Amino acid sequence: MRIFTTLLSYDHGILRQVLDVLGEMVERNSWEQHRDVLPEVVDFLQRFMDQYHHGKEERYLFPTAPPGEADLKEQIDDLVREHRQAKDYADAIEEGVARWDLDVLRDNTGRLVAHMQHHILEEEDMVFPAFDGVMDPEVDMSIHEQSQRFMEENFGASFQADMEAFANKLQDRVMGKGVIKYGP
Repeated sequence: MRIFTTLLSYDHGILRQVLDVLGEMVERNSWEQHRDVLPEVVDFLQRFMDQYHHGKEERYLFPTAPPGEADLKEQIDDLVREHRQAKDYADAIEEGVARWDLDVLRDNTGRLVAHMQHHILEEEDMVFPAFDGVMDPEVDMSIHEQSQRFMEENFGASFQADMEAFANKLQDRVMGKGVIKYGP
């Protein structure tokens, strides 16, 4: 794997961890029990998933697709649409938390979890390997450096580590300390 897609995959690990916890909250219907942490979850979805991670893909990775790669370009168009759908779910979750509408919260969280689990698999299994096969190593290094500057300027140098710490804290809080859940 190239540096940039490897780091995007690392982001996916953090996202998966939070998605697993959210899926558990949907299954347990434990909204009241975890009401106080939900604003942080919304912040994570808006800032880490949408602005940071999807922003890096759209701003740096997707534009590097070579013009002759029609299948890859079509996949990118689909992924961007999926990013917009994920943002719509995150916005609805934010509204559900703000109004404390458990139906909106539960429905949109469940949809986001399923949507993003599928989306991440698609990127990991098909799109990232396709990019790795056509991306010049110098382009890889260049977009990596550009994205690092973007992260530091817009989110702070510790943002990714802070989001990973949040994911761990959320998992410990909702699922129990030291619990690791494997699989979707």
